[in-house]
Amino acid sequence: MPTNTKGRARQKSRTRAAMLSAARELLDAGQPVTVHAAAEAAGISRATAYRYFSDPQALTIEAVLSGKVLSPEAVVGDARDIETRVLRVYDYLLALVRESEPQFRQFLARVLDAWVASGDGAARVSRGARRVPMYAYALGPARDRLTPADFDRLVTALASVSGVEGHLGMKDVCGLDDAAADANGHLIVRALLAAFLGPDAG
Repeated sequence: MPTNTKGRARQKSRTRAAMLSAARELLDAGQPVTVHAAAEAAGISRATAYRYFSDPQALTIEAVLSGKVLSPEAVVGDARDIETRVLRVYDYLLALVRESEPQFRQFLARVLDAWVASGDGAARVSRGARRVPMYAYALGPARDRLTPADFDRLVTALASVSGVEGHLGMKDVCGLDDAAADANGHLIVRALLAAFLGPDAG
């Protein structure tokens, strides 16, 4: 990823984090959460804030959920081999969804509503994408084994089968119970690691 693109991504991440932090502060103070109020508390212009959150309910739900998310370092812990590191991220994201499934479903519903309300459905709805840096951190020791493009492809491939979307696909579409979903998810993770890093992914 070019340096200027990384810089923009970091700035967007900081702006989003500031909005979510401000929304949590409003919640803690017992005040109503609106996009305008969160933007004002975070020192962000209203126009900028609405590029990230057009719906106060989506902002509120994500603020609550984001407050529960651990850092990549805390999730990976002391694991050294790649497979264990990546599976810890996968399992953590899945446990987080199961722990707060109604809220995750509500958040996803609001995101989809915003996509439909965009008119032709072409507008991209901004998401926090916290799973992306988690997988990038977990895969860190394998970075020198892949080209930058393949490293990014592996990160996004893992992210795309994780979290609430992966959970809903296995539960609602495939009808799997938790044990079967866990086994299926681990199979997908191991297959992706093998495809990019070979049979000995560790």
